[in-house]
Amino acid sequence: MAPPLPTWLLPLLRSALADWMGPWIELAWAEFLHFWRAEVPKLLSLLARSLSRAKIPASVVEAKGFTMGDWLDAAPVLAGIAACVATPVALLLGDDARVRELRRERGSPAEADLSNSYWLTREALLSGMGLCYLCGFLVSALQHRALWGSLGLTPLSRRPRGAGGRPTPAFEFLEHLGWGFGDWQLELVSWLGAALALQLLVGRLRTALVPAACWVLYLSIVNLQAPFTYSYGWEWLTCEVGFLAIFLCPLYSRGLRSWTPPPRLVLWLIRWCAFRLLLGAGMSKVGRNSSACWRQLSCTETHYFTQPVPNPLAWYMHHMPESFHRVEVALTFVEQLVLPFLMLVPIRACRVLAGLLEIGFQMGIVGTGNYAWINFIGALPCVALLDDGVLCRLYTKRTVQEAREAAREAALGGAGLQRRCGRLARLARRGYGAARLLVHAALVALMVRMSAEPIKELFGPAPWINSYDEWFLMNSQGVFGFINRHRVQVVLRYTHDERLAPGSWRPLDFKCLPGSPGRRPCFMSPYHYRLDWETWIRVTASGEQLWEQRAPVEAYHQRLPEFLQTLVVRLLSGDDDAAGLMGVPARELYEGGRPPVAISVDFASYTFAGGSDPAGAWWRPEPVGAGSAWAYGGEGSRLPEDQVRKSPRQRHWILGLCAGGLGLLAEHAVLRGALPALEGAAAAAPLAHAFGIALASDYDDLWQAAMPFMPLMDRIPACLQVGRAARQRCAYEYAQWSSTVCSFAALLWALSSRGLLKLVVCGILLAVVYLSQAALEGLPAAPA
Repeated sequence: MAPPLPTWLLPLLRSALADWMGPWIELAWAEFLHFWRAEVPKLLSLLARSLSRAKIPASVVEAKGFTMGDWLDAAPVLAGIAACVATPVALLLGDDARVRELRRERGSPAEADLSNSYWLTREALLSGMGLCYLCGFLVSALQHRALWGSLGLTPLSRRPRGAGGRPTPAFEFLEHLGWGFGDWQLELVSWLGAALALQLLVGRLRTALVPAACWVLYLSIVNLQAPFTYSYGWEWLTCEVGFLAIFLCPLYSRGLRSWTPPPRLVLWLIRWCAFRLLLGAGMSKVGRNSSACWRQLSCTETHYFTQPVPNPLAWYMHHMPESFHRVEVALTFVEQLVLPFLMLVPIRACRVLAGLLEIGFQMGIVGTGNYAWINFIGALPCVALLDDGVLCRLYTKRTVQEAREAAREAALGGAGLQRRCGRLARLARRGYGAARLLVHAALVALMVRMSAEPIKELFGPAPWINSYDEWFLMNSQGVFGFINRHRVQVVLRYTHDERLAPGSWRPLDFKCLPGSPGRRPCFMSPYHYRLDWETWIRVTASGEQLWEQRAPVEAYHQRLPEFLQTLVVRLLSGDDDAAGLMGVPARELYEGGRPPVAISVDFASYTFAGGSDPAGAWWRPEPVGAGSAWAYGGEGSRLPEDQVRKSPRQRHWILGLCAGGLGLLAEHAVLRGALPALEGAAAAAPLAHAFGIALASDYDDLWQAAMPFMPLMDRIPACLQVGRAARQRCAYEYAQWSSTVCSFAALLWALSSRGLLKLVVCGILLAVVYLSQAALEGLPAAPA
């Protein structure tokens, strides 16, 4: 009789693991010795210098003589000392254990047994990560082609790694398949990422493959080093937190499985990220390169109208009294210099309080300004400070009950699960658990080793945002250390009048930047418009210096960024992608299908309107000088027709709806089994068909490759003609016809067997029919 399986299998596994892991262990040990001998002394020396420089009051009399700057320098030191004192006391008293025991003795409420579990915390972290990814991928899908595509404002080509490029795994894989790199590849990666991010946001499937795929796709986009993307801190932070989110998930799980609990080590790494992020934001405001107004507690007196993209509430905040502004700046320093140390104290009340206050503060910033998803990705690591006992109030009873059962099963060591599983399954799960723990321990070691440089930046004389590796695994953060005092804004106007009559000029506003005085600021966070942000960065900073120097008008126009000059040329040429970047509808900008005759460029200093301004005015513009507007136009300012992008605006809606539907169907197929998977594949086919047709309609090479997959095309007259307009008309007529047929089939399928997802598919197909018809109405008519 053969011996039991573990008796002969385990020695083989041990031997194989020893041979495979031996070199890795030696490498890790050598790296640890280097870190201990070289980096730790430097960090301790830096900490000692920081403590020696800090002024700490030794008495009440000395404290009374402290200036605001002295208190700001001493705040993080005092908070750190308090955290160091509280930590051993909390460990000796066993605060959390005592509290849980008292709750059990008193007949604890339903959520008391969830105060030490993190199942809902993991769900909240992954859903929040899905929201941030979704915003990033949508921005890429809807704007990047117009900004830095082949016919964009700053055309970009991917650089190989050996020629100054950075790792872009998704695009490298597409090039390996022979598909090359270009506009449609960028759109494909962006929409694929959006579909995966949607699943991460609202789906029930929990597998590490989804956040891993999102991270790879988003890293590939960021590492293209495009000028409108690469230099923004929230892009780096999204990659950093997204990398940690991969290790929150099991390899595969349909729900809250007790044998794959949320890893505490990864949660601690996310908390460490929150600590560095928020403390870095505070230290950058008191560093050497920060604005003096921070130490004077007066920065928000000008911040609300000079911030990148104000929203309506910023107008009201700006008109608050001076005392209010001083208090809110002081609270900002408490939030960023004191509260982060509260995260490190091992007392549940301190941890939860710090998490709730930090999240509330970040959401308060969201309410007073449009900062993309920087505050969402900034608040997300703070969710790791909250446990299920706090978050259970935000979830349904069914989800909370699942979390409670999983926590109870995990607390019993999985005894119930072991009774229900066979011997081989128990062995496999124990091996999986051990391997998972080993991976998480290695991750902690890697993050600790990589934290050396951010800590040096954090306690240096001038902390600022920085990245230390090409994968964005560890970054230092520091935002809004410098605050503008003036807002110099570029002002565009257009006209269709050949005579350029003074009364014919109309405002050509950006999406959300200040423009017309009566135009209300917009709400758009967590989404954002990259052209607006880049214009603020490139115009406001340099324009403020010129404004204070009372420079001549010519100086402003000489510093007009090149991408804005290209934008003007493309708008004069009738480019549809460029028009989509502006706040004026394309049907007005290209009135009757004709682009503007001329566009004028001017500069003005903007402040929020006050009581003396006309009713309904939000802004008070002041031109930089008399006759400061320069007009651009004429035949020499127009591009050849083959250099102008013509594309119906409904195309993005078709691509987005189809990508979202495909993502939901993919999750449905994985969760439901073989037969529903076949049904899902049948439902996904028309969506994939419509997506491919809409994507290929703008690219001749992709269209030629897609034609064999579109039967009965010869029935459509436009498909027998050549040219861009004929290709687009063929694509949308075909999409309309095929989606109409498939929508009726999907409706009959949904009525024959109940299912909400089937009705969603039917609704998406009907929307594609409507959007295709709208796109056809905007295209030029086919020749007879």
